[in-house]
Amino acid sequence: MKRTKTVVAGILALFIGIQAVGASPRSERSSEKVVTIAITNAWETLMPLNSSAAYNRFVCGQIYNKLTSSKGNGEYAPELADSWEINTDSTEITFHLNRNARWHDGRPFTADDVVFTFQLYSNPAVEAVSRHYLAYIAGVDNSGAETAPKSISVRAVDRNTVVIGMRGAMFYETLLTSLNNVFILPKHLLEGKTTTLINAPETWETNPIGTGPFKFVSKIEGERIEYTANTNYFLGAPKFDRLVVRVVPANSLLASLISGEVDIPALGSIVLADWALAQAQSHLITQSVPTTNYQTLLINTEKPYLTEAVRQAISMSINRQALVDLVYQGQGVPVVTPIVPANPYYDPSVAVWYDPPRAREILRRENFPLNQELIFYVPSGNASREQAAVLIQQNLEAVGLKVRINLVDFSTLMREMREGKHDIGVIGSGGVMDPSESREMIHPESEVNFALLKSYELSDIIDKGINALTFETRAPFFNQYQRRHREIAALPVLYSPNTLIAYNKRLGNVKPEDFASERWATWEWDLR
Repeated sequence: MKRTKTVVAGILALFIGIQAVGASPRSERSSEKVVTIAITNAWETLMPLNSSAAYNRFVCGQIYNKLTSSKGNGEYAPELADSWEINTDSTEITFHLNRNARWHDGRPFTADDVVFTFQLYSNPAVEAVSRHYLAYIAGVDNSGAETAPKSISVRAVDRNTVVIGMRGAMFYETLLTSLNNVFILPKHLLEGKTTTLINAPETWETNPIGTGPFKFVSKIEGERIEYTANTNYFLGAPKFDRLVVRVVPANSLLASLISGEVDIPALGSIVLADWALAQAQSHLITQSVPTTNYQTLLINTEKPYLTEAVRQAISMSINRQALVDLVYQGQGVPVVTPIVPANPYYDPSVAVWYDPPRAREILRRENFPLNQELIFYVPSGNASREQAAVLIQQNLEAVGLKVRINLVDFSTLMREMREGKHDIGVIGSGGVMDPSESREMIHPESEVNFALLKSYELSDIIDKGINALTFETRAPFFNQYQRRHREIAALPVLYSPNTLIAYNKRLGNVKPEDFASERWATWEWDLR
């Protein structure tokens, strides 16, 4: 049986290779310039303030803009804000807005839209999974909800200037990183709508209006979205007429690139089994990009048998180096906390755990019920992650644990882990250079606290680091965070994989190094 699978795989690779030889990808083209992007999982919603996953933020980000966006090197790029400055005591940021930005219906964008957006996000009657990104702003609670009607400290100084007040003195780039997840919405179209209408899918799904580089045309739920270029885009009109986003499983990305059905994957890495073949294609550009991305295990801290000691045993049972070597062929690094080696705050003294004998001893000492089956939630559609899950299952079973993989689509995984149906799960994070990035995953009031942590210990350490204003004063807090993150072991991080990007040579000015920080800048791409 094993030999049969190998032969079939070889025939498939040969068939794909034959297709590529002398082929002109997408050879039958109309005069319309079309770029097709692949994402490996479907979006959940086009309601931008209810977007909790990168897939949602990608499809919404073609329609809407943020104030700024992060680059892969940790710098921030202008979007709706041309420039910004911090006040002397680091408690307020003033944003100077782009005077040329307009909504897709032609109405001018103003500071009032920004104020309205933040008031909408912070309104607890509105369904806003992304509300927790506002938690650093004055006038809201730890979940980002307003403490009184319109209490959030976001005010318009004039038509083109907005001031955001923080809850206290803090390192301002931490707020900028959080605001990367806040899409600015049109006041003139949403003001006066009841919360019932604001929460209704049809408000967002039929004719969304933003300021972004593309205008929504149509969608087939779970399959594809089509956009047309916003020729009046204030940061420069896209160089092509139409953008198509298709959901393509990771193990089909290369075939879609070779055939010309897809030009580039924006969210999703070429599977390693296809990497050599991708590099052999004359019409593709390939790039292995080290990133701040990481994959993390999520352990349900509400389960009484998953004590801190048991969680530590689970973490130290996993051979992270083997995951990198076997699943990623060395294209990545093993890690144990969200602050990865590419980050200047990384503490190498917080060593990666791997000690199966000690794990078995801990389980024995904790009287862990070895007949207890652990339900392991794994999102489908990413072949590398699915392979890693099988190896993790084997690692855990080697120390005596019973593990059943529950492979589900991404939206089901998010929903059911929020409901606590998992014992363990696995999920990825884009990661950024800001060492406080993981706060959203460990704060008890966050919508993406899938470990269901009730303790504020980790988020309090992060908050102390946020309130320190220099690298030298911040570093001790983030070193402490890495030590305690490993010990509490509610979210033991596994590895930081490189992103393996392949894209058609007809695309130029593409910057894959920025993709991990969710800056795709599709309007900047050239089309040869």
